[in-house]
Amino acid sequence: MLAASLFAAGPLHAQTTALGSDQGSGQGFGQGSGQLLGQAADPALAGPLPGGRDPGTFALRASNPALQGGLPRGLSRPGAAARFGARPRTPPQRRTRQPTTAVTRQATQQGVADDLRLRPTVQIPVAGLPDIAAAAPLLRRRTIDPLDPYAPLGIRVGSLTLFPALQQSVGYDSNPDRSIYRRGSLALRSQGELRVESDWSSHSLAGELRGGYFSYPDNRNANRPDGDGAMRLRLDVARDTKVDVEGRYAISTQRAGSPDLNVQVRDRPLVAAYGGTVGVTQAFNRLQVTVAGLVDRQTFENAQLTDGTVLRQDDRNANQFGLRLRTGYEIRPGFTPFVDTLLDTRVHDFAVDQFGLRRDSDGITVRAGSSFEFSRLLTGEVSGGYLARRYADSRLRDITGPVIDGSVTWAATALTSVRLGASTGVIETIVPGASGILTRTAVAELTHDLRRNLRLTLTGTLISNDYQGTSIREQGYSAGVKLDYRLNRWLGVRASYARELLSSTAVGSSYHSDTYLLGVRVNP
Repeated sequence: MLAASLFAAGPLHAQTTALGSDQGSGQGFGQGSGQLLGQAADPALAGPLPGGRDPGTFALRASNPALQGGLPRGLSRPGAAARFGARPRTPPQRRTRQPTTAVTRQATQQGVADDLRLRPTVQIPVAGLPDIAAAAPLLRRRTIDPLDPYAPLGIRVGSLTLFPALQQSVGYDSNPDRSIYRRGSLALRSQGELRVESDWSSHSLAGELRGGYFSYPDNRNANRPDGDGAMRLRLDVARDTKVDVEGRYAISTQRAGSPDLNVQVRDRPLVAAYGGTVGVTQAFNRLQVTVAGLVDRQTFENAQLTDGTVLRQDDRNANQFGLRLRTGYEIRPGFTPFVDTLLDTRVHDFAVDQFGLRRDSDGITVRAGSSFEFSRLLTGEVSGGYLARRYADSRLRDITGPVIDGSVTWAATALTSVRLGASTGVIETIVPGASGILTRTAVAELTHDLRRNLRLTLTGTLISNDYQGTSIREQGYSAGVKLDYRLNRWLGVRASYARELLSSTAVGSSYHSDTYLLGVRVNP
């Protein structure tokens, strides 16, 4: 706006500059010359001279001998023109309109104070600000995503937004026990979810919690719960310092055909894992250094056998303590290579298990990779490295091997997205002679919106379990398809199908199953 005002005031500014130059010249020639330049002293010179000559210029040349050109010097004296025979000059008629100089001065000097085009734009102070307390209900209104008209609005609680979801499904499962003995049953699935997002100017709180229960009326021994979740808190202590706090949990059950159990049980024993991480990240310009401490615990429920006896599993309960050091360097925004080192130790509740083995161990994992973000279309983190775990009992073989971890999300189109992931780790076991299970997992998910309220999701998982120190090997996969039809923002219908297959070298451990579900999903 200021540039436009200056541009519009350009002609007036040019007139003012020219006038200032005339005034400066007037001061240089004296008071009389300044009067000639500003306004002719002789009224006879107020109008134009014959031949179109300007009276001011003519008067200036007459008063300055150096500006008389090639005329003889005597012409500049009074009466010289008559002696040389020059014809006397006829005085011009008097002008009746205002001199041009006065008009210019009036337009350029007197009108500046009132010309808004030459004023800088100044913001007028706002008077009568609304009361923040009175406006608080308006500030807490839930935002609407214009790109997804069927997205849930959530529940606003202070500066947090909660996105709860409830789902009830009914269907059929061909193998609820996940064992070699197939016994199908009607399946009832109840599931609850909660997603949390903060709306803070600094710091951040986000997380997802999920819990569900499978009920099989025709095979009640196969009833089982499941769930997982994590909450992450980021504290922005300073511009270059932040603290990350995470809490996590996972609940699952053991299947009867597992090599670790390998018995007929009355109910599926629970397996619970929970823990947390506290880390500090310090940025030194483009260099980022993170130091984090990890604490995790895993517990196993005792198994109730079909003959009424109890199989103890508390000797598998263990705590894990770890220290992670991660160093990354931001080469450019969205591309940060890093080196990650994890040192951990696992301590069991009992120094010796039921087979007389000391299963406490120490491990180290070194990975190198990069986090990346390319135009928000391809984001993620990929790394590879090597792990080594040494056990306290010399009869248990050390576990070593390559490590591949990562998660990549690709927004192929506005309607289609692809997510890929991979992980490598070591799981505890009590199989005689096996020190641990080296497990590798790869997942893929494709999501496509057929319509604005109709979404198709394809999922696939590959799994490989290697019982170190034994000949037991397991290879398996799971594949599924989901179709979500949203009637509105808070109500939808979901249909899904999943197939699982596991091939194991252990006797009686292989299985395959098919699960069909149709349910209603509510987002309050």
